[in-house]
Amino acid sequence: MKNLLTILFVSFGIFAISQYNNPGGTITDCAGTFNDTGGAGGQYGPNENITTTFCATAGQCIEVAFTSFNIDNGWHFLNVYDGPTTASTQLGSYTGTTSPGTITSTTGCLTFEFISDPFIFPGSTGWTSNIACVPCPAVPDYTHPIVGSGDEKVGACLITDCGPITYTDNGGFNGNYANDIPGVYNPNNAPYRVFCPDAAGQCMRVTFNEFETANANDVLWVRNGPTEFSPNFTSAPTQPTIFGGGGPFDDGLFGDLNASTPFSFTSTHASGCLTFAFISSNVNQDPGWSAVVECTPCAGGPSGTDNNDCNNVTAICGTATIPGNSTGPGIVAEGCVFGSCPAGGENHTNWYTFTASSTGILDIQVAPTSATDDYDFAVYGPNVTCNALGTPIRCSDAGITGATGIGGDTDFTEDVNGNGLVQSLSVTAGETYILVVDEWTPTGAGYDLIFGGSALLDCSVLPVELSEFNVGYVPEENVVDLNWITESERNNDRFEVERSTDGVNFEVINIVRGAGTTENENHYYTLDQNPSLGVNYYRLNQFDIDGNGKYTEVRAVNILDDMYDLISAFPNPSTGITEVIFNSYKKENVKLNVISSDGRTIVDSKLEASPGGNRFKLDLSDYQKGLYFITITTAEKTYTTKLTKK
Repeated sequence: MKNLLTILFVSFGIFAISQYNNPGGTITDCAGTFNDTGGAGGQYGPNENITTTFCATAGQCIEVAFTSFNIDNGWHFLNVYDGPTTASTQLGSYTGTTSPGTITSTTGCLTFEFISDPFIFPGSTGWTSNIACVPCPAVPDYTHPIVGSGDEKVGACLITDCGPITYTDNGGFNGNYANDIPGVYNPNNAPYRVFCPDAAGQCMRVTFNEFETANANDVLWVRNGPTEFSPNFTSAPTQPTIFGGGGPFDDGLFGDLNASTPFSFTSTHASGCLTFAFISSNVNQDPGWSAVVECTPCAGGPSGTDNNDCNNVTAICGTATIPGNSTGPGIVAEGCVFGSCPAGGENHTNWYTFTASSTGILDIQVAPTSATDDYDFAVYGPNVTCNALGTPIRCSDAGITGATGIGGDTDFTEDVNGNGLVQSLSVTAGETYILVVDEWTPTGAGYDLIFGGSALLDCSVLPVELSEFNVGYVPEENVVDLNWITESERNNDRFEVERSTDGVNFEVINIVRGAGTTENENHYYTLDQNPSLGVNYYRLNQFDIDGNGKYTEVRAVNILDDMYDLISAFPNPSTGITEVIFNSYKKENVKLNVISSDGRTIVDSKLEASPGGNRFKLDLSDYQKGLYFITITTAEKTYTTKLTKK
């Protein structure tokens, strides 16, 4: 009899599972039920603020499958986080009667934060769910954010990565995206994130392998550039959204598009970047999307030599007005402290450095050329490096247009709601600082830097006054021509010509003797007879007779093979104005022809091209709908592409 009782006890024990009525704290269990405080069939109470975390046993991940869900819509919320705390990645915020379905952790733990309103009583019947431990799912490299930073819509720091990398909605490879992204349903609130290349001469391309949203209310916008309001891609399978109006929320991706997969979009912006923005309603959920983001060679992408990266910082000498503008965030993601200024990192940036030659107060004003442009800034220092910038000592993310800068207020940093002004900078002679100016406006007209206050900036006398330094590819000879001009020289021994294929590691390829000391203009020439396919970087190291060297700025040329040396037009189809991009290997006048489908030449003109990627606006607003052929003829080749006007 004893043996039988023992067997019965063990048998019943097999089926015993724990029931957790939102007790709070951390629980490790692979078999149980998780309900609201009222239990199965009961009602939760008012004024609850309870956080319960479930963790799996070692080597597994927790999975919670909801079997019923009903909490007061708009008054009570269940927030879910992929990890052991509410500081972990948020997977969703749920309210109403739409079930979260099955949620699987990728970290081993899921955290549930339940909040009920103190004035709504009694509560609804809440939820019931089952807990299990499962093998951890594959994790994408990047998921889409569901909320922005503070009062901004950027949901993550800028990513520079040529990949290939995987990118999905917030549900990952196997889960559904969350409802109510970002919480208040309005396309103006759509959280976004930005991907950019980490190499020169490259542009980002996204390829969707799966895409399905529940309805036309759940929309993903793919944009050509590095900002929230960069222009949307309009080619299939994008379609007009319910928001319409021809603005930034037209032409999105929604519905079941799996029949069209795989489909791709490639950046033609000078930055090479792509921006993604997403919004979901609280009606239904679907699997969302799975995509691969990677680089592809392009003529119009970033050069890797502009001062939109800190390692190409421009030295500011004196307190004169400095004009500036930028094509993008460069190929290095830097300066982002997510959740504080600068919130999302870079959009269109210029990096500067300056050294104080006297102790005193320094003011810096960023004065936009167009009063409707929005610029932000940050100052790092003193005596920091690009690889260790630290936290900015002055920073503004203010969402205002017009002048902004250091001086005129008492705060050190401000978010999007600030007035654009922070406290003056107190500097000591010999201290060096780094300044970044960020253009948030997608097509800004540029700005001036205006310096004020009692402090002065250091100006060193250079041994060589270099007025020009040019590089250009000669396709018919497969060589790169380098030439430079000096206006004066003092004890100039030689120039060492250096080349790099990655912009970091340089080697000496030629040595050119200097003119010693002279006040006359001197012209220098040399050739690189063995350039590499892709981007080639060049700089001069000027040595005086004492052996001291000083580098010039870096120049680059992008040598593309025939597969990628193409012409492109965006947007295409177009309603009138289109940006056309093509590659040139030297400064020259090129011929532009536009021919209609019936053979008529409607544009026949010349354009001035520069080495590298060139872009210009083509306006066909006055011409009828139809197919047009655009031809660019350079000294080396002829480029042709088709453009549809709708």
